[in-house]
Amino acid sequence: MPTGRNKRRLVLLPFLLLPLGPSLEKRVYGQAQEDGSANARAVVRPCAVRASDSKPYRKNKTKGKTTANPPEFPLACLEAKDSPLNIQEFFQSYVRVQAWRFAEEEIVADGWIFARSIDKDELLQFAKEGRLAGHVAWSEGKAVVRVSTRELSDGYTRVEVSAHLQGFGQNVDRFALPRDTWDLDSTGLLEKTLLEALEDHFKSLHSTPSS
Repeated sequence: MPTGRNKRRLVLLPFLLLPLGPSLEKRVYGQAQEDGSANARAVVRPCAVRASDSKPYRKNKTKGKTTANPPEFPLACLEAKDSPLNIQEFFQSYVRVQAWRFAEEEIVADGWIFARSIDKDELLQFAKEGRLAGHVAWSEGKAVVRVSTRELSDGYTRVEVSAHLQGFGQNVDRFALPRDTWDLDSTGLLEKTLLEALEDHFKSLHSTPSS
């Protein structure tokens, strides 16, 4: 038969354990959130450095030394853990949801090409004026975007986005040759916008919902 002291110990034991319950639950939930965030990060990753294929080396004429070309860093590149087909379908759906003005589009072997009409403000955001700044009165433009996908051996797909910009307008200089179209370099903003949309899409699919 338990003594009075033993009874008091048995009664006190549950009260001693109670504070541990919620604390343990919080720790488990916190760990689950961290795991979910890690999984979200794992489905997308930066592109690996890729060496240039055209010229594996060059010779320094002044010193007579042979040095390797620096590695090539894609301007807009991301690797996602999904098939090329699913990624292409995402981009086609995303672009249509944005209600952009399409000029044309084409499905190619390794991706998708589409042309988007842009207004003057968008042109100045997406394109570099360079030496034409102040010399052309821009009216609008066109962006030809190529989304290329290549399946990798570890289940990821390499996604590269490139954009070619054309600006339409008139020469400010009246003595310049008549012209209304110019090829412009991209600022990278349009390409970055598309890759960020893809990254957000995958993170939303794999993130742990908060309760």
